[in-house]
Amino acid sequence: MSEELIYDIKNLECQYIPGTTVLRIPELKIPRGKLVFVLGVSGIGKSTLIETLGLMNRTINVTPETSIKFNNGSEFEEIKNIWERDNQALSKFRNDHFSFIFQNTNLMPNFTAGENMCISMLIEGKGLKEVKEKVLDVMKKLNLETELFDRKIQELSGGQRQRLAFVRAIIAGFNVLFGDEPTGNLDRDTGHKLMRILKKNLSDHNRTGIIVSHDIDLALSFADIILLLSKNGSGDHIHGSFDQQFYLVNDGTNWKKDGEVLENPIALISDILTK
Repeated sequence: MSEELIYDIKNLECQYIPGTTVLRIPELKIPRGKLVFVLGVSGIGKSTLIETLGLMNRTINVTPETSIKFNNGSEFEEIKNIWERDNQALSKFRNDHFSFIFQNTNLMPNFTAGENMCISMLIEGKGLKEVKEKVLDVMKKLNLETELFDRKIQELSGGQRQRLAFVRAIIAGFNVLFGDEPTGNLDRDTGHKLMRILKKNLSDHNRTGIIVSHDIDLALSFADIILLLSKNGSGDHIHGSFDQQFYLVNDGTNWKKDGEVLENPIALISDILTK
């Protein structure tokens, strides 16, 4: 793969409980500037992947063979031992490089809708006038009425809250945006509109998006890369596994696997998701 990478991963095992692997990644290279969808059956480790790469949970089982190299914008930084840093250093790393959107929007109920959307950029030191202009621009594109800016979170519908969380995430400065079912509360047209805005943002700023989803249509419509997680192991030791043979690339015209054109990508994806 000749593109500039954002992640270069080897021999990663993810564990919530020491000794119990829930996700194994022998090798994974994620290019910068791409929209990546992660698909797999429920419980296979999709959310674990973004929790690990986004440093949301301490799930990295560090071994001598483990390597998680992250492109911080100036160089590749080995981050497999990053959890040894203090909380302030960890928070700074996340704030400097990552943004997040979840199906559970995690909006702050004691803040207005506008304050929730502006907060990430205000923390970065941007002025309120500049931030509000950006927020209102994205709100307009998502058909969110301007008057919602001053409304209380409790007064908004689930779909409105989902779009507010998207605005908050996308206007922030980031290298990687992680999303866990970010269109789960939205109708198809609104979900597609959100993805179009996200994809343009990534392209304009050479940023990367890593999205967990169950929506095959959304993935095939917008992803540059689809990662398929499959089951591995047996009995009580089943875990998710990523294999390069399930790394699908969109060349703008066709979906390819190992450089070969896929005549029916839906069939391959459906086969993996039903095993």
